[in-house]
This record gives sequence, structure tokens and C-alpha cells, in this order.
Amino acid sequence: MTALTDEKIVVRIQSGETEIFGKIIDRYQRRLAGFIKKIIGNHDEVDDLVENSLVAAYVNIQDFDTKKKFSSWILRIAHNITVDFIKKKKPLILPEDWDEADKNNKLFEEMEIEREEKIKINGALEKLELKYREVLVLKYFEDKSYEEISDILHTSTSNVGVIIKRAKSKLREIYEK
Repeated sequence: MTALTDEKIVVRIQSGETEIFGKIIDRYQRRLAGFIKKIIGNHDEVDDLVENSLVAAYVNIQDFDTKKKFSSWILRIAHNITVDFIKKKKPLILPEDWDEADKNNKLFEEMEIEREEKIKINGALEKLELKYREVLVLKYFEDKSYEEISDILHTSTSNVGVIIKRAKSKLREIYEK
């Protein structure tokens, strides 16, 4: 028996089998928590933001176009909820330990960073604007393609490339100070 794709699960939910939304929760709860945590840090609000993201996905599931990638759609929901949270309630908080990130991260490889330098990078990341930090998280920690990032952030793929280039440049500039 082959596993159901996210899109097939969504089609079934859209057809009235709402009880199988639990499969979406099982697949995405941890991933959304990781994504949100990388944006706001190790914060008590992560679980609430994940729950709000999943509720929003459930409420809006009929609007999902099954020809598109579900993971990008649900990450876009989490992105929007997280950005709203940052704007409304809390000062910017960043992850305390970026060491959890992918060890093969090209950005870190390019800069040949040792542990002490990662601490310095964390400080530089804290100083980046949200749009730059977020695009780096999506590209290098969530391993999203330019097209997927453009869907999540509602911008063109060429603009994603520009933002990533600027983000890397600004990160290096802050890092070298």
C-alpha cells in the first residue's frame, strides 16, 4: 500500500473526510514548530503559533489548490501567522543555538565557520531585518527552492534570488564588523 501524498489527503478532506486532517497534523506539527522556532527563537509561543497555523490550514483547506505543493501552502500560513505575532506582540527573538541547523549548510560552509564564529553569526542574524532572516531560514534551514520561497512569501522567484543575495551580503557585512 502506497502512502498518501499530502495533496491526496487534502482532496479527501475537501471531499468531506475531515477526520483525516490528523494525518496533516502528524506530518507537519513538528516541521512547523521547527520553522517558527527558527524565526522567533526558543519561545513559549511556538506551540500556540503552530496550533494557530494548523487551525488556519484546516479552516482554509477548501481554498488549497491541489495542483500546488501543500508544504509551501502550509508554511506560508505559518509565515503569515508568525509575522503577525512578531508585529503585534513581541520584540524580535532569535534562536539561541543555530547549531541545530543543517551541518551541510552552504552558507556556513562558504564562510568556514567554527563554533565561536557561529556565535558571532547568531549575533549578526539577530541584527538582520525579518525579511532577510526569514529567506535565509527558508533556503538554508528548510531547504526550500526559490519557487517554493516565492510561494510562501508571495513574491517572484527572481525577487527571492535578489533578497537571498542581499541577505547574505548584509549578514557578511554585519558579521565582519
